[in-house]
Amino acid sequence: MKIKVASPSINQADVEALNASLLSGHLTSGPRVKEFEQTFADYVGVKEAIAVNSGTAALHAALAAKNIGFGDEVIVPALTFFSTVTAVIHQGAVPVFCDITQTDFSLCPEDLENHITPRTKAIIPVHYFGHSAEMDKIMEIANRHGLSVIEDCAQSHGTIYKGKMTGSIGEFGAFSMFATKHMTTCEGGMITTNDPDAADFMRKFRSHGLEGRNDHTMLGYNYRMPDPLAALGNSQLKRLDQMNSDRIAASEKVIAAIQDIDWLETPIVPEHVKHTYFWCHILIDEDLLGMKTSELIQKLSENGIECRNRYEEPLYKQPLLNANLPEILKISGGDNLPDYGRLFLKNSERVAGSIIGLPNRPDLSETEITRISDVLRSF
Repeated sequence: MKIKVASPSINQADVEALNASLLSGHLTSGPRVKEFEQTFADYVGVKEAIAVNSGTAALHAALAAKNIGFGDEVIVPALTFFSTVTAVIHQGAVPVFCDITQTDFSLCPEDLENHITPRTKAIIPVHYFGHSAEMDKIMEIANRHGLSVIEDCAQSHGTIYKGKMTGSIGEFGAFSMFATKHMTTCEGGMITTNDPDAADFMRKFRSHGLEGRNDHTMLGYNYRMPDPLAALGNSQLKRLDQMNSDRIAASEKVIAAIQDIDWLETPIVPEHVKHTYFWCHILIDEDLLGMKTSELIQKLSENGIECRNRYEEPLYKQPLLNANLPEILKISGGDNLPDYGRLFLKNSERVAGSIIGLPNRPDLSETEITRISDVLRSF
């Protein structure tokens, strides 16, 4: 029997909420979106939440709200999902890569100032795998240089840093509600902020730049969340803490069962962080293991164990950035673009391709945990 790495947690209450919304006649953005925005803002501890149709749209809207565009630079970590970068490019700005830490794999505060220039306008720290970035240090640097901070919270619903929810620390938080996340609306996203003017801008931005029914006052997009998906989000949010608790418990049991294996490193979690384990991630030492991480993944699959595996290279090696980005950004000859092909960020290079996520579903059984441990020890 295959041990699944993760699966959406959908219960009868979710089905009933979705069904009631479908039968209500409100299929596009409506009262359930407004309710979801309010309950999500209350949960995170901010004044405003703006529902959109993806985490990428959430990042894009936040960048637009700060009027970031052509000629501006935005600092992002070199190891994350590519939409953190594409959101910057969609707004016409230039992504600048910062190294990650070797402990939590988030943006490295010690490397951050090395990448700040007069063109830098914002920083997007990513709370990786459910572990918060070191926000105090990042915020201190951002405030000193007058930079906006947009937290990428796609993997950190319910994560707490020094008593504060991720998404409430920077100027904005951008959440994804994709099917595999801590909670889901199938597809969807949310922006959190304490800035009512920015919130007003983003509500227009997500709906074709409309004021009222007919007046398009800005260049906007169709980024709205439908009401039935917001109804599902409301239902999921009610039990997010319990789903997180179950996921944390499953992850900690897996970690306890394997942490003495010498060829892998398990997460290091400081006391001031509540890690919500979007992934139960381990770092592979290929030399000690005696095989490539890709071979390990194949052997796990042959033994019926699924795992997560992404981020095989630092993002500055992506073809888009090394081919036609000057044309996309309308920059003649690539002026003012980083030479991505020459970048080498040591922590990102070491970690890329060597992280896997082990099964940590909230319903993971003791038998499955024992099986995972036994298979890993057999290598």
